Amino acid sequence: MQRYDFYSDSIKNQNQILFLNFLIFAKTLKLIRVVLHPDWVIYCVIGIALSYIIMFRTLHRDISLYDFLMQPFENVNNIYLSWTITTILHCASFSVLFSQYIPIVPKFITENSGTFGIQFNKFGFLFTTLLIFYFVKNLITFLFFASIDNIKNYHYYAHAAQKYYLIYSMVILVISILHYYLPLNTRLFFRIYLAVLIFAFVLKILYYLFNNQRILPKQFYYKFLYICSLQILPILVVWKFCFI
Repeated sequence: MQRYDFYSDSIKNQNQILFLNFLIFAKTLKLIRVVLHPDWVIYCVIGIALSYIIMFRTLHRDISLYDFLMQPFENVNNIYLSWTITTILHCASFSVLFSQYIPIVPKFITENSGTFGIQFNKFGFLFTTLLIFYFVKNLITFLFFASIDNIKNYHYYAHAAQKYYLIYSMVILVISILHYYLPLNTRLFFRIYLAVLIFAFVLKILYYLFNNQRILPKQFYYKFLYICSLQILPILVVWKFCFI
């Protein structure tokens, strides 16, 4: 048996010999780390994209995306059903990208949400939160238009909102693929994503204000009330609940 010097003493123990050989192997060879790709992202992106394709083929008579965006209100069918599907898919696409930035799922949710042994992860938590958020927000928006006796504008609002969130979710899907499959600095790009979200929010408000169908009421104080109470305040509440 070959003898090894280990701190000037002869090593006879076989475990020490194996350990020494492992150290030599680790120094002479570069160990390769296998990176696991987030396959769930691709599954979500494909599922959302297929859902949009099915929606266009069934609810919108197989029209193109450009024709849908240019389509006037009078020629649109299934407005509320299409808007509901678009909202759900937007929540899913938003959760794919931003669920990784949630610090932790609240303990009271993980303890009380287990069904059949399944608990909320960060994606499920954010997705469910967004669904509840948009349901409550749209319900209050309907009550807002009903309270000022302007239900017709709510129809215009639904028509414009589904166009906005459709494009918004598609942009998020493209960003999600680039984010998860390119070596990006997630902390740095989180700040960039925040800037993009603020820009998208401002763009949405301008889109509602200067829409040809005059979605928001003519009175200035109603517009101010809508923007503050139904746009800015709910977003701040959701942000506080999920990310802080």
